Amino acid sequence: MPRTSAPMLAGAALVAILLGFAAFPALADCSADADEIDARCYNGDLQAALRDALASDRPLLLPRGTYPISQPLVIDYAAHADTGFMIISRGAIIDGTAIRSGPVLEIICSGGSTANPKGCFYFHQEGTLFVNANTPDWALRVGLDDLSDAHNSAKIDHLVVNNNSGAGSGGAVRLNYVLNSDIFVVADAAGGGAGLALEQVQFSRIGGAASATAGTGLSIENGYTFANTIQAIDLEVAELCLAMTSPRATHNTFVSPYFNCKQAVVSLNGSANLLMNPMWGGAVKTASSQWAGITVTP
Repeated sequence: MPRTSAPMLAGAALVAILLGFAAFPALADCSADADEIDARCYNGDLQAALRDALASDRPLLLPRGTYPISQPLVIDYAAHADTGFMIISRGAIIDGTAIRSGPVLEIICSGGSTANPKGCFYFHQEGTLFVNANTPDWALRVGLDDLSDAHNSAKIDHLVVNNNSGAGSGGAVRLNYVLNSDIFVVADAAGGGAGLALEQVQFSRIGGAASATAGTGLSIENGYTFANTIQAIDLEVAELCLAMTSPRATHNTFVSPYFNCKQAVVSLNGSANLLMNPMWGGAVKTASSQWAGITVTP
């Protein structure tokens, strides 16, 4: 019969203890000198956690779980416009389905005007974050609709937005004034709006997916949207995959986009936009009847 020494038994016990700790998530650090504001310290009050994170200039940590909200969550990081604000999500779900009007989540930087926008830098969403909505508006909005805040050098790692509203105006994600940013977003809407709308987005890189069951997957509209690279994007489950209506949309390059809607593209305006190596799925009945300002290659 093999013998087991005392050191071996002690080592085995230590391993068991370490494995036990690893099986459970780390306890929340709710101390005043914690590196982050942990939402678990606020008994489900995400609004209070956000207020403290902004006031103390610390990242907001969202461990895995569901965080219900009944009022829009507004991240106004104007006080940190030069250094940015960070959300760290570990697969968290912001459940805003109780909000039946207006956006669920807004990322803004107040204090500017349309004539003189406020420049705000370095917003960062780290990890995977889900946002669930049921609103006839946009589920998530980056920037104010009057384009009075310019969001520079933002980084959105892995954002998944679902708006379950069937309203004709219901959309998932609206990017207002965004520059030099890196964004991966899955933007899904059940209504007739757009999955993803670019209002005034410039020299940024965008990937992910966009859909709107009764509307448009990706809409480029209104403002000056130029010099963007939109790569490996999946546009499907929509009546129309891509709509380009802004006359100021120019030099946007789509790299290997996938289109799988009844109609792939309608471009009414713009110039020098390029679809490189697009793929048409089986749902496409008409590639396009209007190609204004777009070149397709090959």
